[in-house]
Amino acid sequence: MIYPQALGHRLRTAVKVPRDPGYGALRRAARAAIVIPLIFAFTDLLLRKPQILIFVVFGCFSLLVISDFGGMRRPRALAYLTATLVGALLVALGTLASSSSIAAVALMLIVGFVISFSRVFGGYVAVANTGSLLSFVIAVTIPAPASAIPERIGGWAIAGLVSTLAAVALWPRLERVTMHHQTRIALMDVADLVQALASGVDDADLKRLGDNADRAVDVARQGFVAMARRPTATARRDRAFAQLLSELDRILDIVQRPFNVGRPAIRPRLAETDRLVAAVVAVLRSSGNVLNGGSQPDVHVIEVGRNEHRAALDRWASEQLRGGRPIEDVLDGLDFDDTIRVVSYVAFLLAGNAIIAAGARPDLRDSAVHVMRTIRAHLEAPSTVLQASLRVAIGLALAVWVARAFDLSHGFWVVLGTIQVLRSNALGTGRSVVQAIAGNAIGVIIGGLFAIVGGNHPTLMWAAFPLAVFGAAYAATTVGFMASQAAFTINLIIVFNLISPAGWQVGLVRIENLLVGALISLIVGVLLWPRGARRELGQALANVYRDLVAYLAHAFDRVLGFDPAGMADRARQAVVRAQDRADAAYDTFVIERSVAAFDQENAAFLLSSANHLTLAGDLLNVIANAMGYRADSSAGGPRDVRDQVRVLLVAFSGLADRLSLSRPPEPESSVSPAALRQAELDCLRRWQKDGSVGKAAMAVVMAGEWVQDLARLEADLEDAVGSAVEAARKPWWR
Repeated sequence: MIYPQALGHRLRTAVKVPRDPGYGALRRAARAAIVIPLIFAFTDLLLRKPQILIFVVFGCFSLLVISDFGGMRRPRALAYLTATLVGALLVALGTLASSSSIAAVALMLIVGFVISFSRVFGGYVAVANTGSLLSFVIAVTIPAPASAIPERIGGWAIAGLVSTLAAVALWPRLERVTMHHQTRIALMDVADLVQALASGVDDADLKRLGDNADRAVDVARQGFVAMARRPTATARRDRAFAQLLSELDRILDIVQRPFNVGRPAIRPRLAETDRLVAAVVAVLRSSGNVLNGGSQPDVHVIEVGRNEHRAALDRWASEQLRGGRPIEDVLDGLDFDDTIRVVSYVAFLLAGNAIIAAGARPDLRDSAVHVMRTIRAHLEAPSTVLQASLRVAIGLALAVWVARAFDLSHGFWVVLGTIQVLRSNALGTGRSVVQAIAGNAIGVIIGGLFAIVGGNHPTLMWAAFPLAVFGAAYAATTVGFMASQAAFTINLIIVFNLISPAGWQVGLVRIENLLVGALISLIVGVLLWPRGARRELGQALANVYRDLVAYLAHAFDRVLGFDPAGMADRARQAVVRAQDRADAAYDTFVIERSVAAFDQENAAFLLSSANHLTLAGDLLNVIANAMGYRADSSAGGPRDVRDQVRVLLVAFSGLADRLSLSRPPEPESSVSPAALRQAELDCLRRWQKDGSVGKAAMAVVMAGEWVQDLARLEADLEDAVGSAVEAARKPWWR
């Protein structure tokens, strides 16, 4: 499912050459190098308003470099304009509070928490976080009367409008278009493979189609992972895309490792099987087309096809048993079609994720419910987002207080330093502090030497300005944090010497303030929830799997005749709440600087597998409640299958315990396909003697099929869970 050798090769080459897929960083840096010096010159030479100049420069850097919204032109422009409007409101609010130290600290605490917490909504909101904080920080740490608000907002508005035009017109990279195209090709190849499997092509052709699909899925996965780390859509869309890729992997695995071994003596060869295959293939292809602007896949046809196929299999089995066909042959024939049925379940989930990933307009009521559920999930402790938001708010408020109390020159650099190095865990914060100090020291040396040489030559400073902007913007995502800090410091020295010549000493002020801000971040990071997102994600996933164990226990008992009361609804609600928390924990996890592609793929696989388990529980309840398949619990077969269900659920409970870093129970024996088969044969034998127990017999057969499917999934989860546990067990200081 995951290709560590290929990933390792990509990481090794990244050491030699900066990774810049599609030249996204180069485009961003060139755009900033052209726009920022030009708008700086316009403001400095024509308007001659210091208040406007500061907010123009930092506004453009915030929007074009720090935020750098991705996506298609229209949503990108809307994101820039919205960020400009929000930033203007924050500038006004910060200016009003800037005249009072108490008001500045109190408001920084509130604004810092609200803005940081808003990243639970992911996507554009998450990427605008730092830029929004920067607009308020500059306004609140540079004292000014309320009369300065129009000039400050004017400077920010100029920066926002110019940044919007530049982002839309100057070399926009439409990376999502490329990624969707690659995924569409993968979906088409997988659809061809599924169709070939059902049509009975020879092994050589099936292997050729499988290899083609493998390559196409790998290209799509690499495109998603290598995409520049800037949102091109909402977090929900990106999360859906990651799960879509995991589901493509699962379909490939099922097709290439079918449940049935060899060819059965008899096959159902039903017209309903052909229609179900056609429905699955059509949904896979339309899932690819919807990513490129086509119509949405009709997942309803899979449900209809699956129900018709189920009824046809019942009739076929009844006819074969009445005709005296050996029971083993009938069961083999039923099992043969199980592979395509499992593929249909995964295709159903995949289509839903394709619709979300394509950006289908959500129902407003559903969106409001989703927003409220997301907020509620994170206001319940423990939540990494809640903890990180409090950490950021307290750190920034403390930085504002220190800057104001000690009257530090360029006090906003203290708060800016706190923003730059504070991470969601103490490990990340500590590393960032070291890298920031080293990078800024290098920047002060280089920038200071240049200021000594070129300080008396404005032309030389102006000529170096675009190069400094380019270096700061390009290094941010391609070279590393330390290099970006060095380049940013060089850029600051040049900017402040252009505003008011101060020579190389401005670099020392920068170092001094950064050290104060870094120390604040380190203290806050160590004292307040130092472990971070990786532990929260593991715990959230553990809770999902525990709740799923309870839900599946009720669902299986319902089908097997042991749960007449049908207590699954409450368990289903618990699963939904746990999945909300896990989704948000995943969103927090993937935006951390230290998250590798391998870890992100594992997390997406764990999430999509939880969705598969939820679907299994839902379908088992539909089978029992809506379709009337209920076994006779007094018979031996249902009890034997229930024993295997317990073995399966204990295994999933063990995975949950491992994810939460608690001691798992002693492992029991694994699910026994032989015991399941014998239980199914016993029920078919009863059906052969008594035609009235057909649905009860098929309930046992279907329950056995699901046990085998989920047992296989549990085995596939072992490596992903092991990787997640290994990451979560690392002490925060290492």
